[in-house]
Amino acid sequence: MVCIDSDIIIDFLNNKKGVVEKIIQLEENGELTTTSINVFEILKGFSKFNEEEKGYEFLKNLKILDFNYSSSEKAAEIFKELKSRGELIDQLDLFIAAISISNKQSLFTRNLSHFKRISGLVIEEM
Repeated sequence: MVCIDSDIIIDFLNNKKGVVEKIIQLEENGELTTTSINVFEILKGFSKFNEEEKGYEFLKNLKILDFNYSSSEKAAEIFKELKSRGELIDQLDLFIAAISISNKQSLFTRNLSHFKRISGLVIEEM
């Protein structure tokens, strides 16, 4: 299963070339997920574009993975590792990575500069 990051969801809603096809391909290969953190990021940004209805419809078709105790532990572990290397990332991205890893999901994202720093996170690329 593949967890979809906010940047990919936005690209999908904006019909970005290649992303729509990749989402369809991933969906055919299994259930698509996203995190409760990504849902927050998307919902708060709906006023930025005119695809609100399409956005809600898309989100309803995803399995939403929550930030729970297991992912909290993983997030703390990732934070300590990144801090020791002096490579801290945005906290929401840290939570997204922890949720993905805790649920044994690869993460489909364009934000490689943050997520490639995290050991154990499998990244799905275009």
